[in-house]
Amino acid sequence: MQHVFQKTVMLSTTAAIALLVTGCGESKVSQCNKIVKIANQAATIGQEFGKNPKPQQGSKSLTEVAGKIDQVANDMKAVEVKDEKLQGFQGRFLTLYQDTSKGLRDAAGALDKKNFKAANGYLASLKKSTSQETAIVQEINTYCSGK
Repeated sequence: MQHVFQKTVMLSTTAAIALLVTGCGESKVSQCNKIVKIANQAATIGQEFGKNPKPQQGSKSLTEVAGKIDQVANDMKAVEVKDEKLQGFQGRFLTLYQDTSKGLRDAAGALDKKNFKAANGYLASLKKSTSQETAIVQEINTYCSGK
């Protein structure tokens, strides 16, 4: 009977150690990779739009890009991050994507109303806010590389 008890204690101890080692969740690097992967998707959307803005489509082109950015924002929101610093980066990216989507939709609406001054204003504001992306990317890369 004592032999069975010792095996049970040993098995329980081994299981507890295994949980401690693996139960801590994803590593910081893994969490970084998930966030960076989604941020890269947003950057790709922006680059594709910059290379081929499809001016002949007018506001429809802006609305399509906004929809793609909305999906990226949803993907970013869905990433489970435990690291507090990474949660901060995630939140900043999320705000950036939501603001970008709103700005694109506002610009599209202004174009539809033939209010080109307002549309240009929205687009200039977008350019300024998306420049924040570079700073966030540099910060997260520095943090994730451990420098």
